[in-house]
Amino acid sequence: SSGINAEWPLRPGKMVTGDSKNTAISIGKKLHIYTDNDTLLSGAMIDDMSDERLVGVIQKVPIIYRSSPKHKMRIVKALQKNGLIVAMTGDGVNDAVALKCADIGIAMGRGTDVCKEAAEIILVNDDISTILDAVREGKNIFSNIRNFVRYFCSISSSCLVLICLTIYWDLPPPLTPMQILWINMFMDGPPAQSLGAESMQSGILNSPPRCHKKQVIDVM
Repeated sequence: SSGINAEWPLRPGKMVTGDSKNTAISIGKKLHIYTDNDTLLSGAMIDDMSDERLVGVIQKVPIIYRSSPKHKMRIVKALQKNGLIVAMTGDGVNDAVALKCADIGIAMGRGTDVCKEAAEIILVNDDISTILDAVREGKNIFSNIRNFVRYFCSISSSCLVLICLTIYWDLPPPLTPMQILWINMFMDGPPAQSLGAESMQSGILNSPPRCHKKQVIDVM
């Protein structure tokens, strides 16, 4: 079976499996991702749907049973068309195409070599909760890098503007080389390093996924 998570903050996502309906329901209830009021989809039902119809209903469906590789790929693309960042877990050869199609493909450690080649992340210990820890740590690292770059750019730009203005007005250099070195080593370095090693914020998982096409630092 494969799991797809496309909700944020991270909550139980969707289960896509080739098993029967009764088996899928039983597992879904144990994972607390399915209730008796939820709607299910089968691979055959997806075959009868157009892509537009699937995009409209897929967010409300927690479990898809009797699915094939082509169904998994259509599900991933339908979720992406809804503007969602899609992460998918899988362990078999039949999951490889959908793993490649997802924004984040996660292969289980016990999975096949084909599955691991198609994924961006390999879950060595096969513990799904490790994904949460990885997301939390990754967001913290990115936040620290962004704070570091912002601070360093603000300090460097102020020095650059000062030097450019003195050159433009034909004034003596405002800073000697030793002063610039002193600023970089003792005034810029320690604060920037402290920002880069800042501890993790408690609500960091509540922030939505960042679009991979966006720049690290926004000018405005």
